Amino acid sequence: MKRIAFLLILLALMISSGFAADSKFITFITHVSGRPAYTIFAEEQKLVTSAPNQVWIYSMFNQWRPQIETSYYSVFIIEDYELMAGRYLYICSREPTNTVFEVDSLNVFGKIYFPYTITGDKITREGANMFVADQNRGIDIIDIGSGGGREIKSVFSEKWGVRDFVAQYPYLYALNDFGLVTVDITDLQFPVSIGRNYQINDAKIIRKHGDIIWIGAGKSLYALNVRDLSNPSHINQYRFAYDITDLEIKDGRIYVALGYGGVKILDITNPLKMQEVNQITFQGQALDLAMENDFIYIAIGRDGWLIYEYR
Repeated sequence: MKRIAFLLILLALMISSGFAADSKFITFITHVSGRPAYTIFAEEQKLVTSAPNQVWIYSMFNQWRPQIETSYYSVFIIEDYELMAGRYLYICSREPTNTVFEVDSLNVFGKIYFPYTITGDKITREGANMFVADQNRGIDIIDIGSGGGREIKSVFSEKWGVRDFVAQYPYLYALNDFGLVTVDITDLQFPVSIGRNYQINDAKIIRKHGDIIWIGAGKSLYALNVRDLSNPSHINQYRFAYDITDLEIKDGRIYVALGYGGVKILDITNPLKMQEVNQITFQGQALDLAMENDFIYIAIGRDGWLIYEYR
């Protein structure tokens, strides 16, 4: 009888505290070690990891045994990278004369990629358009065609640098030293700034889901409604115990990398009522996240990267 009463009290406490049950389960798949991974990116069964001067490209046909395809080394620091059509590798660097070299000591039969270097700090692609951000100059809009091309459409700058950004035509959402800036890129040759919100300190990471912009700033996760582009409105905020290092969104959930705090998973189906539904904990730091299908990839630094299944 006492046991039943205790369980009922526990259930009541869980309900009153806003506990949200998760309908999915997290399963550890494997730890890929031997090569450091400080950033991670996944697309079309390809996975890219990087250290300061090198990138590795893996085939993810078998999630339990990722196969390395090739690697590239750079004399200068690699800031960011992007894959296109499974053949072209674009590498961002602050050094205009940077070149990358294929590493020929992997002793594997790898796929051939065509590497190109672009000056900047952050890079993202939408279709045939590449957007390259620089902390000091602004954003370059580049037409890369079917791959290999680099025709500059325009350069957008209002004397502020860019920390992170999201490009979803016809708009671009960027974080500068003050907060959020919204840019109309309907005409790629003449981008126009249309909205600002300067009330977000330490904003470093931005993601978009529907009408909501999610921003990681220190230990805080902000939700801004951008339906009215000229006046974004702050609708919610969530605070963690650790600084946010990355954000990813999929199927109504936001995945938050928190360094030594692991990964927190929140249900954001209702942005006005965020709820933690699950978490991934392990020894080490969650530095960067990537997702594809039912798999979560976590870069953990010099110890490599982890794969989890979440379904």
